Amino acid sequence: MRYQRLFFLILIGWYLILALGHYFDQRPLWNDELCVLNSIVHLKPNELFTRPLLSDQAFPRLYLWAIQQFSNPLNQNLMSLRLFSLMAMIGAFFVWFKIARRVLDDSWDLILFIGCWCGSMPLVYHAAELKPYSMDTLASGLIVLYLLKGDSLNCPLFTYRVTLLFLPLLGLWSYPAIFLLLLPLYNMVRDSFDKRRWMPELSYFLGGYFLMLGLVYLLDFRASASYLMEVYWHDYFISLHSLKDFLGTFGKGMNNLISRRFAESPRWVKGPSRIFIGLGVGWMLAAFWGQLKKDRFVLRSIVPVAFAVFVVQLVLAVLRVYPFAVPRMSLFFSPLLFLMTVVALRFIYQRFKPLGLALRILFAGYLIFVSLGITWDVFIKRDLGAESTLYDFFGKGNAGLDVPIEMVLTKHLYDPGLFHDFKRLGMHS
Repeated sequence: MRYQRLFFLILIGWYLILALGHYFDQRPLWNDELCVLNSIVHLKPNELFTRPLLSDQAFPRLYLWAIQQFSNPLNQNLMSLRLFSLMAMIGAFFVWFKIARRVLDDSWDLILFIGCWCGSMPLVYHAAELKPYSMDTLASGLIVLYLLKGDSLNCPLFTYRVTLLFLPLLGLWSYPAIFLLLLPLYNMVRDSFDKRRWMPELSYFLGGYFLMLGLVYLLDFRASASYLMEVYWHDYFISLHSLKDFLGTFGKGMNNLISRRFAESPRWVKGPSRIFIGLGVGWMLAAFWGQLKKDRFVLRSIVPVAFAVFVVQLVLAVLRVYPFAVPRMSLFFSPLLFLMTVVALRFIYQRFKPLGLALRILFAGYLIFVSLGITWDVFIKRDLGAESTLYDFFGKGNAGLDVPIEMVLTKHLYDPGLFHDFKRLGMHS
């Protein structure tokens, strides 16, 4: 037990050191971050809620406003721009750690789950990026934690009802949260049907949810360029035009779902991810129905919850509302996939001990290998992820952006005045 506790501390510290190291390295802003910065610099606070963002970007407006208000007095330096993302990701890490402790009985399983965070380049990279994906991961964790706890929240009735009223306000900070909040709503409706009476808790939650929807429309969607989702992500929606189109788009999404959770390159690193995450997805699909029936069709166990989140993403992709399995836009689903993988490996170990033990050792070795690679990138190479090759862009040619430098400085995507001080933005050569 002493060694397991030591492993916990080492792995928790390892992830925090990776995230903080990447943050304090002050990697230069890249393409999409510069687009977001354009709005922070050139839009007045009230304009963030009344007009489309500059440079064809989507960002929860209240969240962007908070970043603007915090960073403006600090001259929009890199650390101020990314501090909210860092805090959100660290918060997400501990929320999901709490969920894992609730779900995983075996300490070695919990060690594997924490190792997944250390070995996930997206979960390290997006801890220091001027984008909302770390907040999505935090919001999804809070919603899942509520689902698993449900009525067992250890708090007075008044505090519980206040929680129900304010939990939906996560939708002001995270777009995926708007749809994931339908899951606790389903639980409450189901509970009302079982008890054959209107539950007061449902009134509190509905009040908060409709308040959130109204505010999101007034402060965000009303002024957003809704066409952007179709323009930029049309290849990531699920097509129902024909069986061939469905299989093609669904297959592409599933490949992204299982292969791009740890690292993008070298390409062969995706192979083991397909095997291990594939086992997790397979377990989720095979086990959700039995557990859901056992729970009387209420989402209170991790496997049905994971499946419900998966289905929500599929439905949104079919409706062409939100793209399916884009790695960074579905980052909030990664911790659930990691949990499914660890649970699947535990099941195999219990049924076929030699095979299960071998798979767990191989998975641990894979996580150590990828984690060491990320550590090298953060502290030695100082170039984490495909998006972080902006150093190469300014020094060795266009390796980091998908637009030429002339377009960056002169076209409509960016305002030339934004680049008056490269050093302040961290874009030194």
